[in-house]
Amino acid sequence: MKEIKPLMIANILCISALMAFLSVVGPLIRELGLQEWHAGLTVAVAGVIWIVTARAWGKRSDRTGRRIILLAGTLGFTASYMALAAFVDFALVSPPAVVVTLFILIFTRGMIGLFYSAVPPVSAAYIADKVEPVERASYMAKLGASTGMGMIFGPAFGGMLAVYGLAVPLYVAALLPLIAFMVLYFKLPESKQEHTEQDGKVKMVDPRLRLPMSAAFLTMYSVVTSQVCLGFFVMDGLGLGVIESSKVTGYTLSSIGITFVASQIAVSRFRSVMPSLWLRIGAVTAGIGMAVVSVMDSQLVLIFGFCVASLGMGMIFPAFQALAANSVESHEQGMAAGTVSAAQGIGMIAGPLVSTALYGLDPVVPFAAASLAFIFLSVVSLRHKDRNIVPEPAEV
Repeated sequence: MKEIKPLMIANILCISALMAFLSVVGPLIRELGLQEWHAGLTVAVAGVIWIVTARAWGKRSDRTGRRIILLAGTLGFTASYMALAAFVDFALVSPPAVVVTLFILIFTRGMIGLFYSAVPPVSAAYIADKVEPVERASYMAKLGASTGMGMIFGPAFGGMLAVYGLAVPLYVAALLPLIAFMVLYFKLPESKQEHTEQDGKVKMVDPRLRLPMSAAFLTMYSVVTSQVCLGFFVMDGLGLGVIESSKVTGYTLSSIGITFVASQIAVSRFRSVMPSLWLRIGAVTAGIGMAVVSVMDSQLVLIFGFCVASLGMGMIFPAFQALAANSVESHEQGMAAGTVSAAQGIGMIAGPLVSTALYGLDPVVPFAAASLAFIFLSVVSLRHKDRNIVPEPAEV
């Protein structure tokens, strides 16, 4: 499937742009005279809008085609991000009232979330259109690896460019989805010649999608839990100071990202392995990794545990996307991908809230709870049988 390359490029560029904001949001909030919770609010709003709109984008792509939705999403993403960069540039020089600043940040970040939410589910639906069920996990893994690369590159270039001014990384990041738009426009054909006017019957609680939705929620929840709680866990568990703990946190997050990408690249090499098997192996592996983290007593054990967990989650991501695609009919692919994407968004929002509350009980509780949840997921997945029938022949 040659079309995977422009999809991967577009996903790397879009997620890099999205993550670049996180590298400057702290200093930016301080410079604009806002409070720390305002940063969380702007990020949370984008997540909520992602949840609300991902299914709508997927459903629309079932009717109008995948390519046009991907083009609309990347173009709107560009315009919204450029508006954010322009406002930040202006506000740093002539700060408006706090309430005005907060409103515009929430609005522009919300618009970014709205348009970006089209990219992951419609990209997954495009793959489902073109690839046979037995190979979907492999291609979803390639797409997931590109997302993982963006999660590494985005904060890195955002931090490096911040030395030239806090608005500079945002202007550069705004160009990335524009490049993605151009790549898709010139290199990505439509996935189907015809698209159905028949409405899909995929509900938010569709029983066919319970397993992939549960896996999507749990995996994204665990990723965010690791990001949010890691810094505190390093200080409390290893007894390190602020500077040293920052270094250890950085090393650990880098190791997590590299392992996550490597895991999905490995999954992509084994095209004949069914997604339910990847899900079972990945859930057990992630559960073991989180268990190691919860009993860690040194920096080495901490990094090892998180790498094992990341290895498992790298298997789960393409598995639940492929499971969702294999569980519905051809005219429901976009809606199904959007539903699973919404479950990921819920995990992104629940992660910081639940994990920090659990951390208040005891530092090991968030990771021990995640370990038990992954083991439970592996047990539940034993009841699932892969579906090997495609209603329409896939194009390869």
